[in-house]
Amino acid sequence: MLLLGVVLAMPAVAAEAPSFMRMKTGAEGEPKALQVGLARYRDDAGRTLDLVGAVHVADRDYFQDLDRRFEDYDVVLYELVGDPDGGERRPAGVGLNLVGLMQGGMKEAMGLAFQLEEIDYERDNFVHADMTAGEFSASMRDRDESWTGTFVQLWAASVLSQDAAAQQAQMLEVLFASDRQLAFKRLMAESMIDQARVLEVLAGEDGSVLITERNRKALSVLERELGDGARNLALFYGAGHLPDFHRRLTGELGFELEVVEWLDAWDLRGE
Repeated sequence: MLLLGVVLAMPAVAAEAPSFMRMKTGAEGEPKALQVGLARYRDDAGRTLDLVGAVHVADRDYFQDLDRRFEDYDVVLYELVGDPDGGERRPAGVGLNLVGLMQGGMKEAMGLAFQLEEIDYERDNFVHADMTAGEFSASMRDRDESWTGTFVQLWAASVLSQDAAAQQAQMLEVLFASDRQLAFKRLMAESMIDQARVLEVLAGEDGSVLITERNRKALSVLERELGDGARNLALFYGAGHLPDFHRRLTGELGFELEVVEWLDAWDLRGE
């Protein structure tokens, strides 16, 4: 069951972003669930925007819950580097296909479901709010970026944030666990939280195509939909994008954070 912690938030004054991914633990500190935030914002005109954090592989119940919620919005702005008008429903480009391959491996190893197979992107209220593959490639060329450079940047930031000895100990625990799938799932949940923090590197002072430029494109579509009269919107993007969205919404577009609702994306309870 997808159940939720609700955290009331003071109106945002500066660009400090809340956490959008966390571990839910039991009384003795044991992992219970990987949770992803759903943050509600409101502007002076009373229009609401929900930042809906996505992890691209998760429990099927999580995706089914999101799919039901999406029915109630005027507009759901979604991420997908590709051309939905041309029938593309999967990430495009060599680098993004590599990401999809890794996510597919996680799905099989941990008994999870894949976002693109569980969410109905054909709804009338779904609006593409991302770059096309051509725009993505052109933006990378303009910024002199590459997938290799981006992955190296993320890898370096990840290595600096890790304790190698602790990581080796965790892997040994997985190898000798009686329920290896659960142990691996718990280890990967911790890794997902770390990766979300590492993505902040790509939203730093210089920004990046992967985070900054795609977010700019999404917010330009948001402004268009607001101008067309939408009042209850969702922005459905990977959780690593949300801190930058938060800063832009509160610092540039006049929205204030009202509440963060926590959804269980991965069930980490043992038998």
